Amino acid sequence: MRAKVLHVTQATGGVETSLVLLFRHLDHSKFELHLVCPPDTALARRAAELGVRVHPVAMVRNVSPLRDLLGLIALCRLMRRERYDLVHAHSAKGGYLGRLAAWLTRTRPVLYAPRAFSYLSQRGIARWLFLTLERIARPVTDVVVAASESEQERAIREVGFCAERVSLVRNGIDPGELRQHPRQATHVGRVLMVARLSYQKNPAMFVRVARRVTERVPEARFTMLGAGFASPDEVAVRAMIREAGLDTAVEIVPWASRAETLDRIAACGVFVLTSRFEGMPNTVLEAMALGRPVVATAVDGTKDVVRDGSTGMLVPVDGDSEMATAIVQLLEEPDLAARCGREGAAVAERDFDISLTVRALERLYELKRFRRGGTTDGILAGQAGSSQPKAG
Repeated sequence: MRAKVLHVTQATGGVETSLVLLFRHLDHSKFELHLVCPPDTALARRAAELGVRVHPVAMVRNVSPLRDLLGLIALCRLMRRERYDLVHAHSAKGGYLGRLAAWLTRTRPVLYAPRAFSYLSQRGIARWLFLTLERIARPVTDVVVAASESEQERAIREVGFCAERVSLVRNGIDPGELRQHPRQATHVGRVLMVARLSYQKNPAMFVRVARRVTERVPEARFTMLGAGFASPDEVAVRAMIREAGLDTAVEIVPWASRAETLDRIAACGVFVLTSRFEGMPNTVLEAMALGRPVVATAVDGTKDVVRDGSTGMLVPVDGDSEMATAIVQLLEEPDLAARCGREGAAVAERDFDISLTVRALERLYELKRFRRGGTTDGILAGQAGSSQPKAG
């Protein structure tokens, strides 16, 4: 008999990419996969095409007491009706509502994938409050599924989970899918970032870096792909581009289909990510797998993937000068860029193949070894930090 597993998420973007890969590669003969996500989304459609039972629930990104309560009620009703063997809750809103509904309905065990802890998006008292909420939810979380070594460490060091309840299951890439996109850069002077225009992704840094680079390499061109998708900073960023006189050097293009996005990554000269925080960015993995040199901020996940000076270059958050210097060097030294691309592709295919991710996750999903309402300490002992080999 197949085990019934419920995935819960409000987020899309990188979470959507990860979940679609999981749904495509998990063993459907062992697991009956269900998904709760907002209605009329690409994730809902793609999951249904892969044989996942989709239950639309109108969750929203921001805090909304009434809509959050309605979402919680819908989740509780679903869990009581379907009697799931396991709940896997993803990201901030889905992660919290999913865990709370599981506790209220006594559905166990509960896995939680932070995909970048929500308190990292806050400042001041709000950061303390969101961190406190994460800590309050520890008793209703059987396992934290960390997407990277640094997220695993943060779950233990800052949120306060014991190591036995944190398991490393890295994000992965599908080499077969990515081989359909040519690795040869056709726009060697193009610097690309794929990201929402939001506080997390720090698009203002991208614009500031573009100004510095174009002063030294006037023919360089910069593209931000992500307009129109959960991008609250878009208006401000467009104004910043105009004020800096970068209208011909920097373009913002709408969020694109996965195929078009991968084509753009494969064709760029340098891939950039200016994030303030991450869990494990899929776009960096994809850029490496497609043979693109990466210049990125040294945040959780990214610093576990990019080998500074080998597969790309790491810089501090808001390190405008350092990032501009790194980009100029890669643009002016094509042999160095090509070497970083080759080494990045080798690392991505060897250490981040989706088969490794699925193998690690299916070990956590061995439901015959779980007991409803029981502890998972014995099952996960020894797995934390060793679900997959370390990169490098």
